[in-house]
Amino acid sequence: MNQLEKARQTIDQIDAEMASLYERRMDAVKEVLAYKKENGLPVFDETREQAVIDKNSVRIQNPEYQEFYKDFLKKLMNNSKDYQRTLLSQHVIAYAGVQGAFSQIAAARLFPNDQKLNFKNFEEVFKAVEDKRAEFGVIPFENTNSGLVGEVLDALLEYPVYIQEVYDLKVEQCLLGIPGATLKDVEWVYSKDQALMQSRDFLKQLGVQTISYPNTAMAAQYVASQNDKTKAAIGAKENAQLYGLEILASQIEAHTENTTRFLVIGLQPKTSGNRSSVLLTVQHTSGSLAKIIEVIARHHINMESIQSRPIKGRPFEYFFFVEMDGDAAQVQACIEDMKENCESIKSLGTYSLGGQ
Repeated sequence: MNQLEKARQTIDQIDAEMASLYERRMDAVKEVLAYKKENGLPVFDETREQAVIDKNSVRIQNPEYQEFYKDFLKKLMNNSKDYQRTLLSQHVIAYAGVQGAFSQIAAARLFPNDQKLNFKNFEEVFKAVEDKRAEFGVIPFENTNSGLVGEVLDALLEYPVYIQEVYDLKVEQCLLGIPGATLKDVEWVYSKDQALMQSRDFLKQLGVQTISYPNTAMAAQYVASQNDKTKAAIGAKENAQLYGLEILASQIEAHTENTTRFLVIGLQPKTSGNRSSVLLTVQHTSGSLAKIIEVIARHHINMESIQSRPIKGRPFEYFFFVEMDGDAAQVQACIEDMKENCESIKSLGTYSLGGQ
């Protein structure tokens, strides 16, 4: 056995001991987390962390190793905090809006027994998942009448998340007013832009002014607080009871089969299901996109949809969202062949399509 082999053998033995010690340390971390959770303490304690680094770094006898050991300790504690946040996020579901928002309704149906956290907007939901404040996020992605939610498509490209599941929720839009109000009283209607678009024919006939709001439930909450007969909101019928409003008109959407598709997003890619999606950019040259479609056809995969979205900072250039049917192995082989013709490609995983 030469010198290199002897050194590697020694490292292997030490690594085996370190693996065992790592498991013991993480078991202790679980106990620490249980105490913190019970007593409402934060995961990160800067004073404690610095004390651990100071105490342990002086145990290193060789000064040549001390700074490297400090770096090792910092990474080890970051690993510990990441694990603690992962445990805390389990069974926590993030959505945008307040109680009664369609996202909350979808989250409640998908995860009836899990804790729900609400955020002001879609991007905050993505951040909550990325930061492990929530295990999953429930986000509206597309409506049969008003189309894609562009900011969600942007966020799928920007944030390191994957689609876990797709859920189709049939949406009934209602016009909600304060008690005693009638349709003739209404002059102003508040709601999410998509809801206003879905109800545009009804609103045109009513002859009212519309104002976009962050989401439907917040619009209902606002109208209830104003106590003004001239103001109404578009939202789910559940909002009438929640905020003490009356349903002035129901099924005001342009088409009665009005359905919103929600995405469940998480940090780990799914590898089983009946549908897969990718985000990709191609060279800004003639025929680049056609080559991608040819690859999909060559793999005998059904392309369910393809959507384009402007690339920020690159005028009149676009990235594409492609959704395909097929098992994970078949789609993965197709994605590998796509790469040759792509500037960039991000797989969003293989997942299930569910709904009402």
